Amino acid sequence: MDQFYLKNVALYQNLVDAFHPPPSMTSAAFSKSAPPEMVVSARIRPFLQEDIASGFPCAVYPRAVSSRVVDIHDLYNHPRGRPILKSFNYKVDKVFTPEVTTEQIYQDLVANLLPFVRSGGVGTVFAYGQTGSGKTFTISKLEQLAIQSLTNSSSSNSNTSSSLRPLEIQLTIIELAGNSAFDLLTSRKPISILEDSSGTIHLSGAAEHTIPTLSSALSLIDLASSFRRTESTLKNDASSRSHSICRIRISNHSTGTEGFLYLVDLAGSEAARDVASHGAERMRETKEINMSLSVLKDCIRGRAEWDGYSRLREGKKGRKVAPRIPFRQSALTKVLKHIFETGGGSGTVKEEGTGGGTGRACKTVVIACVNPSLGDVAATKNTLRYAEMLRVNVPVVGTAGDKVEGPMGWGNKQVREWILKESGDVPISPEILAPTESGAEVLRISALEFEYRCSKSPGVTLEHAKALRLKLWKLHAES
Repeated sequence: MDQFYLKNVALYQNLVDAFHPPPSMTSAAFSKSAPPEMVVSARIRPFLQEDIASGFPCAVYPRAVSSRVVDIHDLYNHPRGRPILKSFNYKVDKVFTPEVTTEQIYQDLVANLLPFVRSGGVGTVFAYGQTGSGKTFTISKLEQLAIQSLTNSSSSNSNTSSSLRPLEIQLTIIELAGNSAFDLLTSRKPISILEDSSGTIHLSGAAEHTIPTLSSALSLIDLASSFRRTESTLKNDASSRSHSICRIRISNHSTGTEGFLYLVDLAGSEAARDVASHGAERMRETKEINMSLSVLKDCIRGRAEWDGYSRLREGKKGRKVAPRIPFRQSALTKVLKHIFETGGGSGTVKEEGTGGGTGRACKTVVIACVNPSLGDVAATKNTLRYAEMLRVNVPVVGTAGDKVEGPMGWGNKQVREWILKESGDVPISPEILAPTESGAEVLRISALEFEYRCSKSPGVTLEHAKALRLKLWKLHAES
């Protein structure tokens, strides 16, 4: 196929130049965007020297940034005539062209997660794509930028000793190879992924390192990188053959909250057609990697569909089947179980042997990294198809054009104003209860988390917190 592409480069370029993109199709039955808890983006890697030397032209063409659509052009060897152009378009929430730096991506996608995490939420960032598409490069830089921001914030808010600073930052970096897990900060020591009776997942044996300064954090990241498992593949001389998870735990002593930021560098995917070049061992790894990525996709989609299911069943009679979220089928999805948990009065997840999760507030960012070369067009289509499938739109209850009333339609400002107005003679601090959350996000906070946040305000009793939550849910039910 590569020789076919190279033989017809001039024809391909003429067909691409003559291409006029059709309008992107959207469904009126769905909201204009996916739920705010999930952002799916695409990053197009710049052409490298080896790409230019190979002779393949560009196959990835983003439209205007505001359209959020990427066109992929492939050349089809038609058996009855000359080759024809086949074009595909994929829509995501954000598109980052080759000129965009990782610092800009950090500002757009990750920086706004940090206040959310500091207030007790869980933020997760994935980098997914073909091997050699820039996943490790992207995640490594995002790790450095996130820790730099957190350490700067911790230092600037206190002139006292490190033990008395408002923010305590702890770092854990692990590797998942198949169903085996290793601690990359203790020379790849094997660890266990265990689930306790309450459904909480523990990384048994993994060390947590307190981060006093930026330099100490960067040293630990470099140490973890040196123990990361890599192998030579057809597309990359040092391909990551395992998933790497960097977990940053942030304890905010001024508010008594604890949040987590997960930065996940997923293993590079490989095509089954490369078996002749890879051999049995590489293909066994490929099978394990692709299986875990497939389970991850099913779990993320199931969690997004749960939101739609919960909204559609409100005020309607009849039995409805909740989406199934099979997080136990993979070590990767067991570690990241927090993304798929439900709560806040929405019900329970239908999953074998579990009655649902804690419902902790969670936001997820997916970065689909793609190679721009025509030689990688098949893998690029698969990556963007995977990313597009994660972007599940939540159906809007009611007729088109209806304004969403009640807490589900509130922004953070309205949430704070309502808390101040309705909390009574003993005020509940909006900055502690809902520092960044919208009305929909506050409704998804579990009862335990809601009451815990309220209790951090002076003089607030458990009964006071329960009454405020009941008042919120009554208003939601009436709306």
